[in-house]
Amino acid sequence: MKRMTTLLLTLVLCFTLCAAAYASDVGIVLPTKDEPRWLQDQARFESVIADTDYTVEVLFSQGSSATELTNVETLIAQGMKVLIICAQDAAAAGIAVENAKAEGITVISYDRLITDTEAVDYYVTFDSVAVGEAMGQYLVDNAQGQGNSLYLYAGAQTDNNAFLFFEGAWNIL
Repeated sequence: MKRMTTLLLTLVLCFTLCAAAYASDVGIVLPTKDEPRWLQDQARFESVIADTDYTVEVLFSQGSSATELTNVETLIAQGMKVLIICAQDAAAAGIAVENAKAEGITVISYDRLITDTEAVDYYVTFDSVAVGEAMGQYLVDNAQGQGNSLYLYAGAQTDNNAFLFFEGAWNIL
């Protein structure tokens, strides 16, 4: 919880720096409504931004890169000046953020690094290697018996964090 608060405060600082230059609205694109984590993030973003003079709109991609692109295009059309996006697919999101950047929008890649583009102004995330190390340490501390096959899954290949989680876990294992 402390790390989540620190992450969100860092993101708010980035937002404040960007918003101060534009004095306008913020669009946020999150991956899905189907996981409590993203709904919690939505509530936190809305709560923090509610204490400012800015407005916010949060859209969900529901696991679809095509929906994510449509969401970003919708926010661009609404005149958003700051885009905070947690990409469904790190590479596919490049087109969406390039479109936003072309319109002069400040782009913040949140939690998942958007790859294969120069259009990201800021990247805010957890220490994903440390998260992987915690996962690996959990296995070391709790695995029982001998001769058990170990299958380490750290996430989708479209999520840059998965590679960092895996690296962290292997640091311990």
